[in-house]
Amino acid sequence: MTDLKNWTEVTKGLYRYVLAANAAYEIHILYHLSDTDILVAKASLFVVGDWYSNGNNFFERECLLSEQPVFECLKAADEDNRENNC
Repeated sequence: MTDLKNWTEVTKGLYRYVLAANAAYEIHILYHLSDTDILVAKASLFVVGDWYSNGNNFFERECLLSEQPVFECLKAADEDNRENNC
């Protein structure tokens, strides 16, 4: 999870790491200067999924980290996964 190579680029600048059938982390690249390493590009990290709470099914995309370098998004995804899914 901490290596962007393990994420799938769904479309240009949108990377996804699947956690379960209806849940995933997403990294949305906001700005990447072409001649620089993708890991320093400005991005936001989201957790997305279909959830169930209080008798309701719903979809939600929650921002976990906003406008930070990709390497920070990868680190935050790993930390969130360890805290909530392990």
